[in-house]
Amino acid sequence: MDELDAAVCGTHEGARYWCNKRDNPGAVMSSMLWVLTLYSDIVVVYVAVVGGWGIYNVPLYFFLSFMALISQLKTMFTNPGAVPRHAQPLIRASESGIPETICGRCDAYKPPRSHHCRICNRCIVRMDHHCPWMNNCIGANNQKHFMLFLLYTIVEAVYALALIATNYSNGTTYPSAACSGLVAALLAVSIATLMFVATMMYNQIYAIVTGIGTIDRMRKRGPKGNFAPVPWVDVFGVDPWPMYLLPTDVKYRDFHRVMGYKVATWEISPGPIAPPNDMADPPPAKPAPPPAAPAAPPSPAAADPTPPATPAPPSPSNVSVAPSTAPADGDEDPRAAADPEDPAAVV
Repeated sequence: MDELDAAVCGTHEGARYWCNKRDNPGAVMSSMLWVLTLYSDIVVVYVAVVGGWGIYNVPLYFFLSFMALISQLKTMFTNPGAVPRHAQPLIRASESGIPETICGRCDAYKPPRSHHCRICNRCIVRMDHHCPWMNNCIGANNQKHFMLFLLYTIVEAVYALALIATNYSNGTTYPSAACSGLVAALLAVSIATLMFVATMMYNQIYAIVTGIGTIDRMRKRGPKGNFAPVPWVDVFGVDPWPMYLLPTDVKYRDFHRVMGYKVATWEISPGPIAPPNDMADPPPAKPAPPPAAPAAPPSPAAADPTPPATPAPPSPSNVSVAPSTAPADGDEDPRAAADPEDPAAVV
C-alpha cells in the first residue's frame, strides 16, 4: 500500500499527483491557515447577525475566503516546475552563451534561474522560495496561484478591518464580552495577516519586475547574475485577463522557452514522419499475396523408366552431301605435316 501511495502521490518524477509529504511542519502550517480562515468566517457571521454588521456582508466575505482557500489548494498541489532528469538545454540558450549548469544533487541539467529544493528534493524552474504555509515551492507553474492567494487574503483582511472600524466609528456595542473578545482576536489576526501577506505580495511583484527571486536576492546575486524581468504572460499565461483572477491552470505560448529546457526523447521513428497538420489516417497496407500451392506428386507415367523413342534417320533423298575436303587414304594433310621450324610453315 505504501508503494502504491508513493507511486501515485509525491514529489518524485514518477508521481501522478504532486503532493509534498516530506515536510511535516509545512503540513501543520497549511492546516493552521485553514483554521484561521474559518475562524474569521465564523466571527464575521456571528457579529454580522448579532452586532449589526449586516447580513449582506456574509456572502461577500465567504466568497473572498473561498477564493483564497481554493488558490491555496492550487498552490499546494500544483507542480511548481520540477525539472525532469532527462532535461536538455535549449539550442537558443546554448547559442546565446548562457552557461550550462549541472545540479550536484540531481546530477542533471539545471536551467537558468532554477534552484534545488532540499525539502521537495527537486530542481524547480524560477524557484522563488519554499513556502511552509503552502507546503510547496513557489515556482514558474504555481506563482500565479500563490499571488491570487495573497491577493484574496489581502482583500479579506482589509474587509474585516473595515467592518470592525465601521462598528467602532458608529459606537456599536456588542451584546456580550465573548462577542467583544472574538472581534478583538479578529482585529489582531487581520492586522498581522495583512502585514505579512502584503510583504509577500511586494516580494512577488519585485521578483517579476526585476527577475530576481527571493533566494537570489538573499544570496545577493542580483546585480551580478543574468537576470531579466519576467513577462507577465509567463506568470499568468495566455488566457484573457479576466481569467487572471481565477486559479486556473497556466497555459504558455512557448512552454520550452518559459521552462528553459527540452526533454530528450530516445524513440526511433519506424518510417517517414507525417507533417504536423496531417491528421489523416495512414493508407491501409496492401495484403500479402497468398502462398503458392504445393507441387503435385509425380504421376506413375512420369516415373516410367522406359527411354524415349529414337527418331528415325532421314531419308537419303532429303540429305544433301557436301564435297569432302578430307585427304584420301594414304595421303597426309599438308597442314599437319608442316614442320614447325620451317619458316614457310608459319603463317
